[in-house]
This record gives sequence, C-alpha cells and structure tokens, in this order.
Amino acid sequence: MSMDFCKALYKAAEASICLMEYSHGLELYRGYLSRCPEIPGAWHGLAICLEATGNKSEALKAYERALELNLRQGDALSLLWGGWCAFKLGKYELAYRLFKESIEKEPNYAYSWHSLAVAAFKIGKREEGEVAMAKYRALVKEKPYERRECEGISMLIDSLESLKNMRSVDQGIIEVVEDLLTKAITKHKGKCAQLIMNNYNRP
Repeated sequence: MSMDFCKALYKAAEASICLMEYSHGLELYRGYLSRCPEIPGAWHGLAICLEATGNKSEALKAYERALELNLRQGDALSLLWGGWCAFKLGKYELAYRLFKESIEKEPNYAYSWHSLAVAAFKIGKREEGEVAMAKYRALVKEKPYERRECEGISMLIDSLESLKNMRSVDQGIIEVVEDLLTKAITKHKGKCAQLIMNNYNRP
C-alpha cells in the first residue's frame, strides 16, 4: 500500500483513541498493521483498544511489541510511549527511567512530566512525583491542550478526505471511518461546533 494510504489510515486510527471509540480503533489498527509498515504507535494503539474492549492477554502482547519497537528508536516521543508500554506491563522502574530520558531530550512536552509523576508515585518517589506534577500543570497552563474530541474529529475529516481521493481503497475502511466520523459529530457537536461548522458541511 502507498505511504499516503498508510498515513491516512493511521490518522483515523489515532482519532479513534482521541474519541474513545475503541471498537472502531480495533478495526482501523488491525487494518493498518495488515497493510502498512510495522510501527510502534500502531501496536500501542492496538494494545489500548484491546485493553479497553476486554482482551487483556492480547493487549499485553501488543504492549510488548510496541515497547520493543519504541526502544529501537530512542527519540523523546518513542521513550515516552515506550515508558507507557512498560508501565502497562508492570515494569514500573523501566517506565520511570524511560520517562526521565524522554524529558532529558524534550523538557517542554507537558505529558512527559505527567507521565513521570505517575511513575514516580508508583515506585514510591513521592517528592519527585509532586515536583513533576507541578511542572506538568505549569506547562499546561502556559499552553492548554486542544479538546481531544475535537482533535479526533479534525483528524477524521482529514483522513476521510485523503482516503476518498485515492484510487482502489478498500471501501470497508472508508465505511469504518465514515461511521466513526458520523458518530463523533453526533456525540460531540456541542463541544466542537465551531470546528464542525468550519470544516464539515453535514446537516
């Protein structure tokens, strides 16, 4: 499959996590992994969806694979998400270490400080956890997060437009993305009204 297809499909799969629509996410991540290059984020997303839908044993296998792939990369985001995979696997000391390494490489990413706080509390480093949480709150105050639901809808709009402009895309994939977008707009139209009005002319 083309890289453009893989990029659009991955964006839709990530959107399912933002929207907490995990059954759609299962279909999209499995679709991605069966057609596209294996990347840690796809295994991590699949693990989250498997865990959320009650398939704990398969989720742990997917977290293991995501951790293995993240550790091969070593950039700040790979260390962060690898840390969360380690945390989910009960490897709390490893998670703590990976979060610290991630912050050393990129100290201004708020979620890394939140992650470090969670791991520090878990392994009994309460004072360090409190310092990390204070740093997280300061960074978020300085640069607030976009609403995750609205971010998910925006990603789906982009993904669907890209997929529809490609030749010979599996219609089943397009239907999953369309269904997810319709559901998201219906559910979150109050929170994301401006985004929907600006980007998606749907009655």
